[in-house]
Amino acid sequence: MSTEKQLDLERKSSQDQSPIVIGNSKNHWKWSKEDGFDLTHPSAPDSEPAHPRLKMKCATTSVVIDPAKTALLTIDLQNFHLHGALGNDNPEFHSIEDTILHYAIPAARESGIQIIWVTTGYADKDLDETNPGVFKTFNFRPLAMQSGKGRSDKSMYRTEMGIGDEIGKVTDKHGKVIDGGRMLVKGSWNSWLHGPSSNAYDEGKGAAPPDVHFYKNRTSGMCDSMKDVTDFLHEHNLRTLLFTGINIDSCVMGTLQDAGPEGFDTILLKDGCANDGPSYVQSSIDHDRQGGWGFLSGCKDFAEAAGVKLDKVKEVDKAESVVPFMSSSQVE
Repeated sequence: MSTEKQLDLERKSSQDQSPIVIGNSKNHWKWSKEDGFDLTHPSAPDSEPAHPRLKMKCATTSVVIDPAKTALLTIDLQNFHLHGALGNDNPEFHSIEDTILHYAIPAARESGIQIIWVTTGYADKDLDETNPGVFKTFNFRPLAMQSGKGRSDKSMYRTEMGIGDEIGKVTDKHGKVIDGGRMLVKGSWNSWLHGPSSNAYDEGKGAAPPDVHFYKNRTSGMCDSMKDVTDFLHEHNLRTLLFTGINIDSCVMGTLQDAGPEGFDTILLKDGCANDGPSYVQSSIDHDRQGGWGFLSGCKDFAEAAGVKLDKVKEVDKAESVVPFMSSSQVE
């Protein structure tokens, strides 16, 4: 075996660090050592720079975005994951919701960036046609073994309740009885936005541009069988996507990973994402985003780029206000 040291072609620095255009005639970025990556998508590389524009700090570089071509996506900030009446007590979930509402939402509003709220909600037709893997996700659970020993190959069990089943009546911390609705079915209370996020959405319906909401019927909100979000983005020429939400290792990354091959720019806002698994899950994703085909930034970096004063952000109403039951026809 040869012991000759191989060239590290991917990591060796080029002597030429002059500005460059990468991509193709329909989808290109500019790069310079001073300014990082320009994601404003001008009609031609030599077009006049887009204005207004935001320069955001990312983990390994800076990026420049065009607010008119950018959307902020919030994934699954819904009662099913966040409301205490359903036994949700993950402090990280509530923390990232606060961070999104304190920093990312005001930054988007200030900059005129489109806000898209996405929650999981299946129609009956979806349940009739969906693949068995979806039911495995929600209707079965693995039993954890002793610490450090992983999971047993004989420890999967059926849960008492699964996707599409009636949750029944639940009671919040104030003693109010809520109709939980069918689990993750479109139009049910548990599939709708959690109180503070729902309040922000209602407020945003009068913004410019107005907030929009979409249900998704898969882990990803932008897969081949769920084109509502993708079609909206294309229709409004939105090219750069900022991602937040839960869980980072499933629905957030599932959507982000489908967006990349579709040609969208993807920026993960780290402090606006969480998961209910081990910490190494998020660490792995953060590491990958630093060097992969997208970028890693944060809600606070976004707010700073938008000129939002970090010490004067709007106080979020943390009350778990009970949103009345919404039928499918009542929910956008």
